[in-house]
Amino acid sequence: MEEQQRIDLTYITERIITISCPPECPERVYLQNLREIIVMLQSKHGHNYMLINLSQKNNSLTQMNHKILDTGWVDLLAPGLDQIFSVCTAMESWLQTHQKHVLVLHCRGGKGLLGVLVASYIYFSNMSSSADLSLDHFAMKRFYNDKLSSVMTPSQKRYVWMLGSMLKRGLRMYPSPSFLLCVVLHRIPKLRPDGGCCLFLRVYQNLQAVCTSAVYHVYAAQTDQLYFVLQPAQLLKGDIMVVCYDKNSLLLSRQVVFRLQFHTGHVHGHTLTFSKADLDVACEDPRFPEDGKVELFLSDSPEKIAGRELWHNGHGVTVDYDTLDPVVRRDSYQDTSSLETVTY
Repeated sequence: MEEQQRIDLTYITERIITISCPPECPERVYLQNLREIIVMLQSKHGHNYMLINLSQKNNSLTQMNHKILDTGWVDLLAPGLDQIFSVCTAMESWLQTHQKHVLVLHCRGGKGLLGVLVASYIYFSNMSSSADLSLDHFAMKRFYNDKLSSVMTPSQKRYVWMLGSMLKRGLRMYPSPSFLLCVVLHRIPKLRPDGGCCLFLRVYQNLQAVCTSAVYHVYAAQTDQLYFVLQPAQLLKGDIMVVCYDKNSLLLSRQVVFRLQFHTGHVHGHTLTFSKADLDVACEDPRFPEDGKVELFLSDSPEKIAGRELWHNGHGVTVDYDTLDPVVRRDSYQDTSSLETVTY
């Protein structure tokens, strides 16, 4: 048990090192292990290493290192596409500045964000054809496949794929805005013994809440799909996250039913479809039907599109428009920070 709580240090290559700490690791053990690792890094690399913190900013971590890049990334979420690109650019710049420079990737909590950066940097640095870099790519791919891929969320994997598409095929980083008109949930999950649930959506742009839907009281036995119609349509641009919650009025709580992230530069046409395997949280929830899926209907303008007249719910659904309820309005992402470099 003691061994499982220790920080893990791995040299993926001679110049790319990872430090990962499991979420259950006590603060005392974390700090003790971290001090030992920092002493080793300074002894071996001097001031030639830069630490990239893939977790929320940590003052102890900042004080121990002469050069640190704080990403402010949120555990279990995919970082913004431009943020991933910026960190990959900083990595490339640091490594190319001097042949003795090394990178230390620090992640506390889940290893999904480590997977995002390692896989993204493989795409980013793929333009070089040197033999040394080819060996590094092989080592990084092996480490990613063996240690990281299985712990990433579907959205994190999607963002790696989008970055690769952007670099290979010129996906637009700053696309034209799109209007989100409706979200359709096909097959209702049985979240409670009576088959009922109270579902609502929160829509985020760059982790800032921009839209909250009404609360839909649904009985799975009486309907097999649910339409979240946004009135008015929500204008979106860039990194978008849609989170579906189930509200429990008795316990004054809520639980995430599914979460999905995408970039509007990946929107081609008017529909995005996500199967159960594509949905964070739902992909591992046995209560979510195996053939369940989520459809997003988007448009270049807020006006009606063909088929909109079919977006209505049956008698098994009642709607509560009280979006000022604290359980509904509570926000989990408003305090996240942006990239910040500190040099001592």
